Amino acid sequence: MINIQTGIYIGVAGILLWAAATDLKDRRIPNIQPLIILGLFGILALSRLIAGDELTHAFLWPALSGLIVFAFCIVLFALRLMGGGDVKLMAVVALIAGPAFSLSFLFYVAIAGGIVAFAMMIHKSLIVQTNEPPKVPYGVAIMAGGVWVCFQKIPLASA
Repeated sequence: MINIQTGIYIGVAGILLWAAATDLKDRRIPNIQPLIILGLFGILALSRLIAGDELTHAFLWPALSGLIVFAFCIVLFALRLMGGGDVKLMAVVALIAGPAFSLSFLFYVAIAGGIVAFAMMIHKSLIVQTNEPPKVPYGVAIMAGGVWVCFQKIPLASA
């Protein structure tokens, strides 16, 4: 039987796949996607409180992780290195990741982002002949790091 927390992590992974697909197609991440993940985080925090976790572990530490990632991404947005949808998506996935997985999440997003950027450069040079730099769909990289987080947080079924 799937518990509510496992269902939430699977749901977040699904939303991240949707976000990556829309970012690839339209080069934007609609606000509804981070909002749904934010709502799922609220349900997750409430379920953890009901299960007996302290407020600091269920909500405050994950919120601090999300705020720190948001602040970092705002700087990247101000430097025009990241879009607004990417900033919002990164922040809400950091809520889900919490302090235990936020650094790993950022690491995997950075690695996947480099791979995506490299692929976009190759695509631009071989297929699209323009002088503009390619628009990198970082939603794909955020999805990769976020899905990794979600599956790290799903407890293994006991036999």
